[in-house]
Amino acid sequence: MTIRPLRLGTLVLASALAASNLAGCQPNQPHTSGDIALRTFGNCGQLRDYAEDAMLEQLVRSRYTIWAYGVAEGAAEDSPSSNDSSSSPSDYTTTNVQEQGVDEVDIVKTDGNFIYTVEGQELHIVKSWPVADSQLVSTVDLGGYAYGLFLYQDTAVVFSYYYDSNAIDGRWYGGTRVTFVDVTDRSNPEITRKVDFEGYMADGRLIDQNAYLVLNSYLPIPQEAWDLLWNDQLGLPEMDWNASDAQQEQIRDQARDILRPYVHDIVQNMDLTDLIPMYEDSADASGDPQPLEQCSDVYRPADMSQYAMMSIVHLDIATGDLGATGVLSDGWQVYASRDNLYVAQTSWWWWWGWGDMDLTTNIHKFKLTNGDPAYVAAGQIDGWVLNQFSMSEYDDDLRVASSQTDWWWGTGTDQGGNSVEVLRDDGAGHLNVVGKVSGIAPGEQITSARFLGDKAYMTTYQWVDPLWTLDLSDPTDPRIAGELEVPGFSTYLHPMDEDHLLTVGYAANSDGQITGMGVNVFDVSDMSNPRLAEQYTVNSDDWSWSEALWDHHAFTYHNDVLSLPIYTYDYDDVTSNWQGFSGMLVLHATPDDLSEIGRVDHADLIDSSQCDPDYYDGNSCYWYAWMRRSVYIEDNLFSISNYGMKVNELNAPENEIARVLFHPAN
Repeated sequence: MTIRPLRLGTLVLASALAASNLAGCQPNQPHTSGDIALRTFGNCGQLRDYAEDAMLEQLVRSRYTIWAYGVAEGAAEDSPSSNDSSSSPSDYTTTNVQEQGVDEVDIVKTDGNFIYTVEGQELHIVKSWPVADSQLVSTVDLGGYAYGLFLYQDTAVVFSYYYDSNAIDGRWYGGTRVTFVDVTDRSNPEITRKVDFEGYMADGRLIDQNAYLVLNSYLPIPQEAWDLLWNDQLGLPEMDWNASDAQQEQIRDQARDILRPYVHDIVQNMDLTDLIPMYEDSADASGDPQPLEQCSDVYRPADMSQYAMMSIVHLDIATGDLGATGVLSDGWQVYASRDNLYVAQTSWWWWWGWGDMDLTTNIHKFKLTNGDPAYVAAGQIDGWVLNQFSMSEYDDDLRVASSQTDWWWGTGTDQGGNSVEVLRDDGAGHLNVVGKVSGIAPGEQITSARFLGDKAYMTTYQWVDPLWTLDLSDPTDPRIAGELEVPGFSTYLHPMDEDHLLTVGYAANSDGQITGMGVNVFDVSDMSNPRLAEQYTVNSDDWSWSEALWDHHAFTYHNDVLSLPIYTYDYDDVTSNWQGFSGMLVLHATPDDLSEIGRVDHADLIDSSQCDPDYYDGNSCYWYAWMRRSVYIEDNLFSISNYGMKVNELNAPENEIARVLFHPAN
């Protein structure tokens, strides 16, 4: 891989800054109507003015908000099974993803012959074929706590949380480290490049050789600005929390009038690098941290948002080139097809904690043209989106599922329904709503959604779990096709085949009381009459849950087998003690059978391991092995925890074939 230093004109910051010199052209600024469109700043003065307003609102929010008072999937193509002696396996699972051809950041990747997994501050490479010879072949120290990785040919790109008080220009730095690891020689991997970004990683996608990172960073507010809030000489008014909303807003206005000249002086005297996050690139010959100097390359939303920066960073893994497009804002849900990336910002992120809050979501579309993201259109929908599965692109339309019910923030909006809207890019900068079905399940919120072709499936919850089926064959007239009510609710919907959904969530009794983690098979062959075909409940004396409930990467389904990391807490009648279990649950999952095959426990790996000094005091280990992921290679199950891996027969998991320890005892 050729590593090219990052040119100043194409700076990639963990900020919301777009590089105007990418491909020798100016950033695309569409002509959008209304207030939802992003805009670029004309000069650094405009950026400072916006930063001044945002900082002022952040300070007012800190003192005058009652709840913030105070300072500071996929799988390889199916083929006949090969025996264990062949040079490479013919069938193995990969990361469970939303869209085919769009990989997602996860803690485990595999090419069949090797498994690459991040744990703590390390990248472990495990030989996985032949399975009986599975062994740890190398470990790479990352220098930061790993979030996940991508694997492209012989390069692993690892993303880590990175903290260093002297990392960039002497200021406290909490950021994201991108580490390029050449794994051509798996037994001797080599770090070839490190790029440290100010800010944290929200999400990422890999399309062919092009990696896209969404990074957010909160801009620093000087201590002298915080000190203003408690300076008695300024005469800031006290908040009367029993006053009406209008009276409280008058108090905030008084505070704004008092604080504004002081904040103005602070911002105008700040160095530009304090308004623009920084980055360091080991491929840069200078070795110096770099800011972005082009203020006009920063996009900003019309609605005042957090005092923060967001960037969509493009990394070409094959060439080493980097580029970015960004926004002076924060609070994003990310969805990507192979052609476009969408970021959704709910009104929560520009609501300052007082007054009425509209339940709306602004959606911005970035086209992935020639690798570099280009902002092209904006639109707005009613309600809030739940996660990435609330959005899906099909035939160039974006479909979005949203909830207009607010249970969490006390805005009083608790009887709204749920909607599915279809947005279409008109080519002139607008994402226009061309079809909508609304008023679904008033008073309930979406707990899961999935768009599959011209069909959609959605679950909502209050006491029972209605599964809604929707017909989107006419995007201008989406409609509800059917409904099924079952106790509990689903948090993830997975296509089993064209006529069945395999879901994970919580089971409940008829009164809505949660009884444990549950797995369901829904028959949706008749969209007008969906039915529950099979159900499995993880029984436990106290509770049961799984990482797969909120992270679909922990959900592995292939060849009629489903594996999930589960956690239970049960009473042992023999010892009279409560006992926790963290292991891998393996289920036979077909449209007419959902039954347990077995479980894999890593508890015995603890006794054979030394404690990682990065986690423990060197005298005792964490009491349980935290089960995280699973990979199938042919008919073999690789279960992966924070202590290591076990290889078991997929359809007879009680039979262990091999084990791998990340930190074996001496």
